[in-house]
Amino acid sequence: MQTIDWKTREIASTFRMPEDLPLIVRVDGWKFHNLAKKMGLRKPFDERMIKCLVKAAEEPFNLGLPVILAYVFSDEISFLIKPPLPFKGRVEKLVSVFASIVSSSFSMALREMNVEANVGFDGRVVVVRHREISDYLSWRQAEAWRNCINAYAQYALISKGMSSRRATKELKGMKAPELHELVFQELGINLAKIPAWQRRGVLIFIEEYEKEGFDPISNKRTIVKRRRVRKEWEPPLFSSEEGRSFIISLLRFHGLE
Repeated sequence: MQTIDWKTREIASTFRMPEDLPLIVRVDGWKFHNLAKKMGLRKPFDERMIKCLVKAAEEPFNLGLPVILAYVFSDEISFLIKPPLPFKGRVEKLVSVFASIVSSSFSMALREMNVEANVGFDGRVVVVRHREISDYLSWRQAEAWRNCINAYAQYALISKGMSSRRATKELKGMKAPELHELVFQELGINLAKIPAWQRRGVLIFIEEYEKEGFDPISNKRTIVKRRRVRKEWEPPLFSSEEGRSFIISLLRFHGLE
């Protein structure tokens, strides 16, 4: 019987990212269309879904993984990981671990709402240089905005009795101003005034804060610095000067220039 070195057939295990560079791991919900039907989600947006995603996005922070930030919208989460990368930069480990953590945490969040469902997330790695991080976040936030406009426009047509397939055809090729007008005329909704998380997503990151404490050596009250996970439901526009400055300051806080 021929002896086979099975380890050499683990092809993906040899794929590695440079350990000394930041990296983005993005996970996306798998077959969430079916989940939305099972949960009876309200259209075009249901806060229950985003709350479950945000809770799932917090878990890698809680587990001590070197995550700088997580950006959430629709059914996707982008994690920015600081170097040195965990798992020696092994792609299969990074993708599988983050996808499995999010899947299990999301499932637990669903169960807390008395929803039993099999959920899964797929994952990928995105190579990014320090100076490109704001550009990546701007790209995903622009996608969040497009997703938001289209979701409201499709809901406007479906609420009139149009089928989902027909609504998709009707909206194809329409420009953003036309979609805005359609939503306003049919639903009376100004898209500029809907909740920020629908337009811009949710940003999760580590922040430092001050807390009053007691120094046993000096026997005096003192101010100590602590860290915590913050969920920002009204993030800045990442393509703006304010947004870019915010991301740069966050990177500096984690030692990335």
